[in-house]
Amino acid sequence: MLVALLAMIGTAREARAEWRRTTDIELNTAFTQEEGSLSIGILSPLTVGVTDSFQAAIHPLLLLLGQTSLAFRVRVTPIADVSAALNLAGTWSFIDRETRDGVPSADAGDAEIGFPGTLQLTETTSFRLGQSALLSAGAGVASDFIGATPTRGLVELHVAAHWLPASRHLVMLQLLGYVPFTEEARLMRPSAQVIYAWAASSRVQLVMGLGVGEWTWETADGGRSKVRIFPIADLWFRF
Repeated sequence: MLVALLAMIGTAREARAEWRRTTDIELNTAFTQEEGSLSIGILSPLTVGVTDSFQAAIHPLLLLLGQTSLAFRVRVTPIADVSAALNLAGTWSFIDRETRDGVPSADAGDAEIGFPGTLQLTETTSFRLGQSALLSAGAGVASDFIGATPTRGLVELHVAAHWLPASRHLVMLQLLGYVPFTEEARLMRPSAQVIYAWAASSRVQLVMGLGVGEWTWETADGGRSKVRIFPIADLWFRF
C-alpha cells in the first residue's frame, strides 16, 4: 500500500490548495480528492485521489512509530446538494501491548494482552447549506482488537460542520464518539476539534485549532499520560 501511494506522487497532477467550492473539502466530509491529486501534512496522513470518487490514505509518521493507519473512502453518489460516502479504516500498533481496556502490559503470555487495533466501516452524508457551508454526519460499526481477536463491538458516530468565508479560509468543527454494543452502553472516546485552515499559497495550508478529548502519550519511563485539551498545529501540502 505504501509503495503504491508513493508511486503516485510522481504522477500526481497539479492541484491547488484553495477551496473553490465546498465540494473541494474532503476533510471529514463525503467528498473525495480529485484523481491524481495528493495531500499530506507534517502530522497528517498521506492521501491520494485514486479516482475522482475513491481516495486512499496512510499515515507515514505513525508508521515510523510502529503503528499502521490506513483509510479508504469511496463516494457512492454523484456530487450534489446531498452526497454520501463509505469509509473503511483500520489502525494497528505493533510496538506496545495492551489489555482489552487499554492498559499497557508487557505480559506476552496472557491471551487477554496483545497489540491493539481498531477496524471500522462508516457512512458519511454531506449536506450543502448554500454556497459556503456544509453539514456532514454519519455512523457505522467498529471493533476493537487485541491482536487478531475482537474484544468489543462499537457504533461510531460523527458530525462535522464546515464554513468557507473565502476561498483561502476554512473553519471546521468536528464531534466524534463511540458507543459499545457488546458491553454496557456508554459514550467512549468522545472528542471535539475546532480547526482553522488558511491557504498560504497554491500548495500550502497552515492549520491551527483546539482539540478536546483524550490524547495519550508515553513518558520516558514507559508510563502513559492523558491530555484532555490540546492545541492543533500543522502544515498541509497539496499537489
